[in-house]
Amino acid sequence: MVLANELMHPCLVEGLKCVVFDCDGVLIDSFDANMRYYGIIKEQLGLPPLTDDEKEYVHTHTHKDAIKYIAPGELFKKAWGIIGEIDSTSMMQYLKRSEGVREFLWWLRDAGFKLAVNTSRTDTMDLILREMDLEGFFNPVITSEKVVTPKPHPEGMFKILQAHNLQPDEVAYIGDSRVDEKTAQASGVRFWAYKDAKLEADVHIESFWDIKAAMQRSYKGSICTY
Repeated sequence: MVLANELMHPCLVEGLKCVVFDCDGVLIDSFDANMRYYGIIKEQLGLPPLTDDEKEYVHTHTHKDAIKYIAPGELFKKAWGIIGEIDSTSMMQYLKRSEGVREFLWWLRDAGFKLAVNTSRTDTMDLILREMDLEGFFNPVITSEKVVTPKPHPEGMFKILQAHNLQPDEVAYIGDSRVDEKTAQASGVRFWAYKDAKLEADVHIESFWDIKAAMQRSYKGSICTY
């Protein structure tokens, strides 16, 4: 397992031109907010609290798929009605920006990297980026609303490659779940796992300070030095 730190070999970032970020669990710590949100839905449906399997699923899949998972069959329509009564902005107080990510983004942009987002979120990304002070870094921002088939299908990543005229080996995708791992594998881009040593990844990141320091050793401006 390769850990991102100041001793990481520079070959691991050779040829890299673009870094793509997942949102939940990477750009932001949204676990508490998601658990409260989906917990409210189950409670109002008269169902027991989220199980461990449900917690993992709803945190890594699209909104619609998450609702189907915790409220299958006839319960789905009732759950969708409950959603309309929940003010999603009330969950913002439970969100936190990941430590060091903004500083990492500043450095990446100054060093000449393209930055993008590929997330399972639907219509809340503009709000998230604004409230977390992350506006202006990413282009494009791919959500599940902007693709026919969301992650782990590679459609979203292919849109990013096309937008910047990039080859898959010029892109690294930072994610924190099996869904992200499969997305990277399906699209052929490099996968950098954030805070999950169990994932199969080219690089494992414990903090954004670590990966920033590792890349600073290899890059001066937009030139990679070895």
